[in-house]
Amino acid sequence: MAGIRVEKKNAEAVRAYLKAHKLMDKQHCVFSRNSFIYFPMLRPGAGEMAHLKKLGAEPTDAAFMRQKMPRGYRDALLKELGMRGYEKAVKSYDLVGDTAIIDARHGLAMKIAKALSVSDRRIKRVISKAGAVKGSFRTRDFRHVWGRKGYEVEYRENGILLSLDIRKAFFSPRLAYERKRISDSARDGENVVVMFAGAGPFDILLAKSHVHDAVVAIEMNRDAHRYHLRNIALNKVANVVPILGDVRDFGARYRGFADRIVMPLPRDSHHFLETAAAMAGKRCIIHYYAFAGKGEPYSHHLELLRSFFGARGRKVRILLKRIVRTYSPAEDEIVIDFMVY
Repeated sequence: MAGIRVEKKNAEAVRAYLKAHKLMDKQHCVFSRNSFIYFPMLRPGAGEMAHLKKLGAEPTDAAFMRQKMPRGYRDALLKELGMRGYEKAVKSYDLVGDTAIIDARHGLAMKIAKALSVSDRRIKRVISKAGAVKGSFRTRDFRHVWGRKGYEVEYRENGILLSLDIRKAFFSPRLAYERKRISDSARDGENVVVMFAGAGPFDILLAKSHVHDAVVAIEMNRDAHRYHLRNIALNKVANVVPILGDVRDFGARYRGFADRIVMPLPRDSHHFLETAAAMAGKRCIIHYYAFAGKGEPYSHHLELLRSFFGARGRKVRILLKRIVRTYSPAEDEIVIDFMVY
């Protein structure tokens, strides 16, 4: 469990429950966005999670890997900087393997890196974001700040090992809960298609957890595909078919093949529904990711899915819908699980 989020009006009741049951993950940040408070958690039992849901909490990836800098270091650094407005940059960072990823301008970045190197001995390298996610491969530029050179990382998650260059293949540790959730929901013996497979985080976990599944994973980024092949070997999975190419070119080859389809491309998944429809078997479960505006995040996409498949003589049964994370002040990333039959 990465964390939970709850409306501010219910936050104190949730905080008290987490504290009383020793479920708060003290290595990560509690933070607020819009009308919600986000709590990082240790893994709760089923009964504890059920009670938290009654208090208005819901699971989220947003808190995942937001590492907390010890307050003493943070306060000392802010005092040294003598500036306001940097609290967020100093307060948290993403940890991918032994690499801390921060978001700060160059002068501040070096000071943050020095503080991190003292406060967290796991960190051997600090890099900073140097631009927004861009292009069809969803990559971004980074800048080396401190520590060992290079941008290749090794990262363990949910029992698998992933190797990749973070400049060349899209990867977010904050989707770890989604990857585990989908793997846990899969059944043995399924035929699975993972679109936009990247370096393999979704398909390798599925294949390793369900050795009798046949998993087809398609990616058009050559660099990501190269790391995908490496990660398949690192994790010794024999039931993944890694394909380099545009997923739209494989609808006919895998027509009616899939019992489950994963579509983790939130900006453009709707452009690939025709391919998903071709690949979907008689009772196929599809995990559809999208960006959506605040307020009514699901209504547009639910109407789109029902209309699209209805026009092709198929029905849609909604199995789950949830906000995965806040993406920007105006948008959330959502997921809709549905069965098409």
